[in-house]
Amino acid sequence: MSLKKFIAQQNRVTAMFNRDPSAVVYPEDTSKLTTAHKQQLAQGLLSALSPENLCCDGELRGAELRAKSNLLNKAKADLEALDQKDEWDYA
Repeated sequence: MSLKKFIAQQNRVTAMFNRDPSAVVYPEDTSKLTTAHKQQLAQGLLSALSPENLCCDGELRGAELRAKSNLLNKAKADLEALDQKDEWDYA
């Protein structure tokens, strides 16, 4: 499941850059995700799918870009399957 890979990545980044023990760390079991977790993951996915972040400001191309895009879009679909469709509309 791509959402689990995205969660693992987000947890690694949080652990690496944040020494605060209260920092958000997502449970790897997706059935234990709260609504707040899902909203934060949706925001993270939207950010990761932005053109600048997706292609690393033009540095990522070809097969690597397709693999990253596939992973993020599958994670988005996995999150949508958890009834998180409303979170994609940010005004």
